Amino acid sequence: MAEKQIKKLKVVLLCGGKGTRLRPITESIPKPLVKLNGKSVLEYLMNSLAAQGLTSFVVCTGYKAEMVESEVNSFAKKDWKINFVNSGEEASILKRIIDASKFCGDNFIVCYGDAVADIDMNKVLKIHQKNNALVTNVLYRMESPFGLMETKDDFVVDYKEKPILPFWFNIGFFIFEQSALTLARDDNWIEFLKKLVLAKKMCALKHTGQHITFNTEPEKKEAEEKIKAFSYVFE
Repeated sequence: MAEKQIKKLKVVLLCGGKGTRLRPITESIPKPLVKLNGKSVLEYLMNSLAAQGLTSFVVCTGYKAEMVESEVNSFAKKDWKINFVNSGEEASILKRIIDASKFCGDNFIVCYGDAVADIDMNKVLKIHQKNNALVTNVLYRMESPFGLMETKDDFVVDYKEKPILPFWFNIGFFIFEQSALTLARDDNWIEFLKKLVLAKKMCALKHTGQHITFNTEPEKKEAEEKIKAFSYVFE
């Protein structure tokens, strides 16, 4: 059932933010348009979704909206259906989703426009349907950016270089029900997610495959190497 249903869902792509953590690069270009080995992050993302049969997109713009529209139109395939929704530069994530939802059906996919992962969206939909969730999020295991030391008395007794931690974080892939937005009574994304958690209407898939995002120039260089490892996702 999920395999057939997933192809009917529209994909909302959040591409309107200013990407301030990646400045100065993002002073001249929106983060989803930053190139990795000659292709924008957004092109990788949309191709990976299209490879799963997801070809109806609602692209949320704001910051440098014309650049985003031009870039998408330059690589979009003929069979893709694309709507652009500009909520303005200062709009919140939640505002952008609400505006885009008007182009969507009873349920839809939401993705951050600056991350790529080899996620099987069928698996996410199955979890979503099984648990009658309002929102289902994809999570990824957190890696410490630091070497961690354990001490006893005054001595270091253990050292781990950038260990994998027992925590999972949001990587920006969701399935939404339209009815979830009835909880969005304010414009605060974090409070909205907390309401879903309290209502026990938010589920998650723990992704253990590939995931790429970056917020600094060194991380961007790492991303260019990592993305070579799963080029099959974009074909």
